[in-house]
Amino acid sequence: MATAKRVVAFVWLVSVLLPSAPGWANEAAESGSATRPTLGYDWRQSDGSLALLNHGRLVWQLNFDKKEGKPYFHPVCLADGTELTWHRPPDHPWHYGLWFCWKYINGLNYWEEDRQTGLSQGRTEIDHTAVKLHDDYSADIALNLSYHPPDAPTILVEERGINISAPDSDGLYRIDWTGRFTAGAADVLLDRTPIPGEKDGQSWGGYAGLSVRFAKDISGWRLVDSEGRKDLTSHGQNARWMDFSGGFAQGRTAGIAIFDHPENLRHPAPGFVIMDPKPPFGYFSPAVLFNKPYTLPAAETLTLRYRILIHPGRLNASALEQEWQSFGASHPLADL
Repeated sequence: MATAKRVVAFVWLVSVLLPSAPGWANEAAESGSATRPTLGYDWRQSDGSLALLNHGRLVWQLNFDKKEGKPYFHPVCLADGTELTWHRPPDHPWHYGLWFCWKYINGLNYWEEDRQTGLSQGRTEIDHTAVKLHDDYSADIALNLSYHPPDAPTILVEERGINISAPDSDGLYRIDWTGRFTAGAADVLLDRTPIPGEKDGQSWGGYAGLSVRFAKDISGWRLVDSEGRKDLTSHGQNARWMDFSGGFAQGRTAGIAIFDHPENLRHPAPGFVIMDPKPPFGYFSPAVLFNKPYTLPAAETLTLRYRILIHPGRLNASALEQEWQSFGASHPLADL
């Protein structure tokens, strides 16, 4: 019965995640911040990755090599190939660009990795991947993942569905991300490094979940959130969406926004934000566990949904709010 349910869920992930998005007015991006790219798309696919290319330049690549364990997007680029993410920076080689990872599961660290072996205390495994490509250069990807201590049975499984829209005429595109986590025969404790005010609290505590590490060549960072806060004032504060943008040497700007679905656990999630010019360290995340851990009861399911918007230029608050409204109204979360 459990196997049958997982098969049904996996088929659902492949088949039902369809893009939905509002139209965009030209004034959404600040004037002069982006140049419309010349488009000529094609796919590149292997056993461990899927990429969209534009005239041979990477637009995005999803990596799901079973030998690595943790799926991730890198690079995430503009349509002209300009990279927005940083994969395995020297200060935190377990940062993968755009990725999802719990910090502690039942007390074991699944986030940080031994610098010599590349392994975490807890193990993440990719059990199965299915890819569906569309003629308009959108794609649906479904993955089955399992989480377990080393040499021990699985304690948590995930059915992950990812829909990537076709880039529009300006090169803007969306990644809709759904994770359905189901506990095994026992409760599962999802936890993070404690925050200030808690026992052993750290100023950098609270992170876990969907994360973005920005490319080292991006400067002039600006983060805005749905409540009008900017930059580090957003850290630890609840927000329906956050948008992190910056500039390049050529004077262009671009950004990545993350939208928290209104039916997610603890919506709106607190934001986790780092904006440190050295080494540089630009990072943000909707941190669902920021204020406290969460226990997923045995055999029960937790579903989290996010939209990631990759955009040239800087978007104004009304355009970002319109995007969140569209996303929030789409695909209601149900106990499927």
